[in-house]
Amino acid sequence: MKKTLTALTVSFMAFLCLSTLQAKIVEESFYIQSSDQHIFELLKSRPELTIDHIEKGGFELYGPKGLKEFLVTNNIPHFSMKIAAGAQKAKGQYPTPEEIEKELKGVVSKYPEIARMFSIGKSVKNRDLWVIKLSSNVNVNDERPEFKYIANMHGDEIVGREMMVRLVKDLAMNYGKDPQITNLLDRVQIYIMPSMNPDGAAASTRGNAKYVDLNRDFPDFSTSDNKDTTEGRQPETKAVMDWQKTRNFVLSANFHGGAEVVNYPWDTKADKFPQEAFIKELCLEYAGLTPYISTSTAFQNGITNGYAWYEVNGGMQDWSIYYRKDMQITIEVSNNKWPEYSRVDYYYQQNKAALLRFIERAIP
Repeated sequence: MKKTLTALTVSFMAFLCLSTLQAKIVEESFYIQSSDQHIFELLKSRPELTIDHIEKGGFELYGPKGLKEFLVTNNIPHFSMKIAAGAQKAKGQYPTPEEIEKELKGVVSKYPEIARMFSIGKSVKNRDLWVIKLSSNVNVNDERPEFKYIANMHGDEIVGREMMVRLVKDLAMNYGKDPQITNLLDRVQIYIMPSMNPDGAAASTRGNAKYVDLNRDFPDFSTSDNKDTTEGRQPETKAVMDWQKTRNFVLSANFHGGAEVVNYPWDTKADKFPQEAFIKELCLEYAGLTPYISTSTAFQNGITNGYAWYEVNGGMQDWSIYYRKDMQITIEVSNNKWPEYSRVDYYYQQNKAALLRFIERAIP
């Protein structure tokens, strides 16, 4: 095994020399079909690579151009994560970012007293980064607690975006009709960002238009990139960071795909989270109200500690908590990142009670 590791290391160094590498770049993606701990540790040791969604049979691996050559040279079992023909067909059923924008503008125009839509910035390709605020007296910033949902920061994880569109419509259409929804809009200022990465959604890529993984692009208190500054970051990351400076969110969640679990901090280090009992209570409650998550066979009770699952440096969840005192969890809503579009309503209905209850937890 020592000889094998030496060969792997040499080959990887050759890979480094042939590539112009930066951390967070996700130009190539593969599923590593191996439970070999030595291979895992080697790949994990490289800051240029991103490991994601670890499970018994393997894990996802993202990196710059040249990654495939490295894997082939070293006989590391893998297959491409490019969208297959069946998934391409499913992808074609989903709305474009422009169609999502049009739909949301239609909702807001119909309910102007409780819904407001505004852009917090632009993507690499100059698409607006839309946020919808829902609240009674929506144009007034008052003392009511502020809450937010953000989805689709990984462009190829699309279900969360669709769930947020449905939630916006539900909240707007049922204010004054549904007692729970009416209470939420009367007592909480709700902000929903359906897509943080519209360029990635349009291209079906994890990263933005510059192939950067936005969930590795935030300041991280546990690494050398620990200055809470937007300098050198992607426009989508900058927009969220600048926006949060103007707000006082007390509770948040962000949505991903590729697994079905509720994830709690820390993601970036093994240390116990200071408010672990409370954050686990929130996660257990969300999972418990979502039938297919609570019955997970991969995660006990449908929840996991982030770092215990896999380390994430530069993630939005930990940044929000550490630098903005915004209690945030991460919700993985579907094993399949691009399910048949007809399945989206299933995911929304399964999550709806949990989505509403989680907003309620922002009420003092």
